[in-house]
Amino acid sequence: MKMLISLSTLLLIAEYCFAQQDALTSTYQLNQLFINPSYAGVNDITSFDLHYRSQWGNLKGAPRTMLLSGNTSLVDNQVGLGVSVQHDNIGVIEKTDINLALGYKIKLDSTYCLSFGLQGGVNALNYNFGKLTLDDPSDEDFVFSGLSYSKPNFGTGIFLSSKNFYLGLSAPRLLKVTQELDGGNQRYHRQLYVSSGLIFDKIQAVKLKASTLVRYSADTPLSFDLGASVLMLDAVWAGLYTRSFNTVGINIFFMAEGGLRLGYSGELATNSLAPSSFSTHEITLGYDLSLFPKQVPKVRYY
Repeated sequence: MKMLISLSTLLLIAEYCFAQQDALTSTYQLNQLFINPSYAGVNDITSFDLHYRSQWGNLKGAPRTMLLSGNTSLVDNQVGLGVSVQHDNIGVIEKTDINLALGYKIKLDSTYCLSFGLQGGVNALNYNFGKLTLDDPSDEDFVFSGLSYSKPNFGTGIFLSSKNFYLGLSAPRLLKVTQELDGGNQRYHRQLYVSSGLIFDKIQAVKLKASTLVRYSADTPLSFDLGASVLMLDAVWAGLYTRSFNTVGINIFFMAEGGLRLGYSGELATNSLAPSSFSTHEITLGYDLSLFPKQVPKVRYY
């Protein structure tokens, strides 16, 4: 355990020198495994999630993202295990990440738990030039179908949580991958995430949540989400958020009896670079169940 804590801490304070554009999602409120491996097993339940995001739907070649994950708690809920698959498609670029996460949870007191996580996996990148419509099909730069490579990577994170609060810090992909493709360097850089949320439950039938997610990479503008949502009758989350004040959006989650969850997010860009006529939608389907000892279904706040 001491080795895991020391390694996680050292890796998290490593120097971040370059930018990384990870797959973007807005329905992470009830599933942060994609950005933080220490989230695995945090909720003491077995959970499966599927996300699909269509960004700027009216624009040809716009981003399309599919995310699939599962995580569970083991060994008296002290150990977390998770697996995630991300597939991002932007124009001719297809990126797939597959990761296996392992977490360890320490109970600090009767209120707070601290989780440490590591993950390892593979990052695959493919340039499919066959999707291009060329004025000159004989252009020697595009006579081949594409270029691709895959590289191993690993990440780490920590997650402090209680019933009504959480704070996470993570770097899901630590290695900066550089690959020579047709005479040019293609880079896959690392990105740092900070997530936090606070739930107010003074009213019995209504709970309020304030949340934020900060994405950091050197040499690129800081990106952040600010959101506020309300939980009604422990069944429906509804809220508003903004991404760096360039996007406004809505989040809605329905939590049915039996552990089934359905979520939707819709966004409207407010800057001139992405006209408001472009539509961005995201849907998520999740399912919670008790598979192992000491797992108990409960209302999910994060």
